[in-house]
Amino acid sequence: MSKIVYDSIPEQFTLRSLNPWVILKDLNKFRELIVSMTAQSFRAAYQASYLGIAWQVILPLIMLSLFYFVFGVILGGRFSQTAIESPLDYALALFVGLGFFNFVAQNIGSAPSLIISNQVYVKSLAFPLEIISITTVLTTLLTLVINLILTMVILLIARHHIPVSSILSIFYILCVFLITLGISWGLSALAVFLRDLSAIVSPITIMLMFMCPIFYPASMVPKKIKWIIQANPLAVIIEDVRESMLYGVWPSLHSVIYVFAVSLGIAILGYTIFTRSQAIFADCL
Repeated sequence: MSKIVYDSIPEQFTLRSLNPWVILKDLNKFRELIVSMTAQSFRAAYQASYLGIAWQVILPLIMLSLFYFVFGVILGGRFSQTAIESPLDYALALFVGLGFFNFVAQNIGSAPSLIISNQVYVKSLAFPLEIISITTVLTTLLTLVINLILTMVILLIARHHIPVSSILSIFYILCVFLITLGISWGLSALAVFLRDLSAIVSPITIMLMFMCPIFYPASMVPKKIKWIIQANPLAVIIEDVRESMLYGVWPSLHSVIYVFAVSLGIAILGYTIFTRSQAIFADCL
């Protein structure tokens, strides 16, 4: 059996290193290892429980029921000001928004410890450290995808149809994946040198939650500070996914281009920070 050696030592930095196709080509060499580690991580999270992966459906249904009863029925919350919105519509809107935010927040919280807690890989020149963030993000991405599929199933049962514009959810899943992966790469690398970073991440995550239209519609934000929401790619993603999936509203071309450009930029920046600094990880740990 032939042995594959993964050499993750960075080459000399050039502008070519910022080319997304070059980065994708470099990461594609490790695709088998990424798939294997992601599957193993996902199975490990549920193999000790009796219901296993069924919890991926049971827990979201429980949360959605709570959102429906508390926020939709009791508090009478609304996201849409024009459409006739039922308590179920509001619960689904809240569920979708929290799903995207929790995906990002969970990975932001775990990123600072990814390299520090895997020192055995750091000291091995044969292991590509950049895939640790990829497998971690992909594992949690499966949860987000299952939640969105569950949302569509409920929409189909309740309304007997799913808006055609909901197909854009695939695009926004890609964008939030790029954002989260870039942040994970960057934070995991910086945490090797700044050990206090893990303590700073928690309040930043809370601030990010209130900077996103999760519990409120973006239309409620005063015009003077609305630019904060419009400049936040995660906020734009949450708002656009809600509009396209729940209300059948297609996002503007400007919004689509902006979200993709920023998402790709964050991913490239995070990858660059990681690959430029990984050569001295072993000296700092």
